[in-house]
Amino acid sequence: MALALAIAPTTGEVYVAGDTTSTNFPGTSNGAQSAFGGGPSGDAFVARLNASLTALDQATYLGGSGSDEADALAIAPTTGEVYVAGLTLSADLPSTSGGVQSTLGGDLQLEQDAFVARLNASLTVLDQATYLGGNFSDEARALAIAPTTGEVYVAGLTDSTDFPGTSGGAQSALGVTRGGFGAGVVASLKALDAVLADGLHGGSV
Repeated sequence: MALALAIAPTTGEVYVAGDTTSTNFPGTSNGAQSAFGGGPSGDAFVARLNASLTALDQATYLGGSGSDEADALAIAPTTGEVYVAGLTLSADLPSTSGGVQSTLGGDLQLEQDAFVARLNASLTVLDQATYLGGNFSDEARALAIAPTTGEVYVAGLTDSTDFPGTSGGAQSALGVTRGGFGAGVVASLKALDAVLADGLHGGSV
């Protein structure tokens, strides 16, 4: 299922992301993750097509042994790097070591986390990923990159009473009793270079 779409500003290439249960998704050979990771609801995927939609240039899975889904996509305006965000139930989501949050925040894979990942423009390398979540369910639904600073903004939903980085935010506490996603949430990650920087801040709104 395709859930997000972005067009590279300089090349016109079309990037699409979503989720798949297919173990033979087309174009994943030589991708950042060429094999299906598993999970009952499938892996996230990212694919790149040429501007005329006549060729699938590259695709990649993005997921661990639990269920994963990509819901948002953005292209860095200066580097062409591909940022993807969504939700994951995988405790082994690839390339999270060194990220802002390197481990799943939810309880024993019963509660999903949001995630954010960065791939190179050709989708052959997953440069960095990070979990983004607290003790209960979290998901990322939207993603944007500041054109001048490269700062990454993520928005979504949270049911977590300890969502990371909310201290000092516009709203530092969950606004309602837990039960069915208690709040929207906005977070920002500092401009990315080698790894996702340790500059998570923001608050639930």
